[in-house]
Amino acid sequence: MTPEMERLLERLQTGWRPKADEIDMRVRQRRLFDWSFAPSFSRPEAVLIGRPESRKGVIRTGEILWIDAGLEWALCEEDFWWLQ
Repeated sequence: MTPEMERLLERLQTGWRPKADEIDMRVRQRRLFDWSFAPSFSRPEAVLIGRPESRKGVIRTGEILWIDAGLEWALCEEDFWWLQ
């Protein structure tokens, strides 16, 4: 995890509600459509699956580090995801 993502995780854990323009530009922000939690049979970590911005195909995120209680966004190992 990059230092920028570590700082973002710390801010999220305080209850801070992010807005796209308030997130460090070195943290990649992406959108995930028609998403759901992915079953994991071999690892205990939670991940998401869904359609990316292009809406072509289905992708699987990295491990969820922090997710909004309202399920509007999630910080995963590699990216910050806005959930649609």
